[in-house]
Amino acid sequence: MENKWEPMAQRSQQKRHFGHKDMDYYLSWIVGRQTYAGSDPAECLAAASRIADGDPQSWQAEWAQLARRVEDQAHTALSAGDRLSARGAYLRACTYYRAPLFIMNPRDAAFREGWQKLQSCFRKAASLLDPPLEIIEVPFGGNMLQAYFWKVDDSGRKRPTLIVIGGMETFAEDCYFITGPAGPRRGYNVMTADLPGQGVNPDAGLFLEARMEIPLKAVVDYALSRPEVDPDHLAVFGFSWGGHIVLKGAQHDPRIKALIANPPMPDVFRAALAQQTAHGKGDPVGKRIFEQLAWRFGVGTGDILRRLVKGFEYLLFARANCSAIRCPTLCMAGEGEAKVTLALARECHEQLPNPSSKLVILTAEQGGEAHCQVNNLSLLNQVIFDWLDEVFHQGLRSCAAKEGVP
Repeated sequence: MENKWEPMAQRSQQKRHFGHKDMDYYLSWIVGRQTYAGSDPAECLAAASRIADGDPQSWQAEWAQLARRVEDQAHTALSAGDRLSARGAYLRACTYYRAPLFIMNPRDAAFREGWQKLQSCFRKAASLLDPPLEIIEVPFGGNMLQAYFWKVDDSGRKRPTLIVIGGMETFAEDCYFITGPAGPRRGYNVMTADLPGQGVNPDAGLFLEARMEIPLKAVVDYALSRPEVDPDHLAVFGFSWGGHIVLKGAQHDPRIKALIANPPMPDVFRAALAQQTAHGKGDPVGKRIFEQLAWRFGVGTGDILRRLVKGFEYLLFARANCSAIRCPTLCMAGEGEAKVTLALARECHEQLPNPSSKLVILTAEQGGEAHCQVNNLSLLNQVIFDWLDEVFHQGLRSCAAKEGVP
């Protein structure tokens, strides 16, 4: 069973449960959210045990059933006045409504219904946080990008701020579970947004494009308009495809004072070509994933001409010039990723001119070999915020140590 399916990309060398590597990676992502109350391992593994390996329908049905059950628990707890239990259950329900969407055609009615459910549960949980997580919108080209802002406290004091940018198949809600409360507890405001191509923005005609530094600039504009944001200590963190977006952004926007790319992908065209396999042709999971990627890029699965035009745009405009990035940059990757990913991370780091830039390749021994360290978010955030503290000279680690924050 191990060699029956080819993954969309090499993202881990370790197996959690499924022989299908894409399905197994998504399970790791789901279980990994336990770090910030976004899942329960026992619930997740019980659901996984009932899922047929490589079967999208089985995957979708089991996670949706679990999501409904946990959402009911949240409603019951909230009705009883138990805000803490309700918050935790809503966060878990958000994850479980999210899970089917990894392996689903976005044109299925169930996709939008699942997105609405995950967002509803997340926003109910957000209202129960202290301080509450803010639901915001970022103006961009006549549209509004859905976004969130979670601040350190209500003091109004200017704080260092981290903008989190997700990958191709992410929702803004996913970015909360990547950083969780780690940022505010370390003294950092955190903000995230669904850029074009992310969330359900393709339904509004907003697709992933070669020049993603343009919508990222709009997010930076918004962040700097807030009185809680210290403009001298504004950092941007991009994970997965976001590791490409933030490189482009920092190359063109000197307002970004520190950068984390996990992994850094200065040349996504090269990375994509190096990992092309025969996936999708006889693999129903790969087919669903490819359908979603095509939707996010604004190309039909059979739209050869549009795909060629989009590829040409990426060939011309989607390379980041690492030597032009002046701010301190942290390049991260897991050793279980594809060889081309690790090669690009090292090449990017070698070209960075700022002496405070750093390369970190996390290992299986450390518990960080997977793509974006989705199964060890405590380690991920420890590396990020320790490095940011050093770069910004905030001296915040001692405060975090007193609180026992990962």
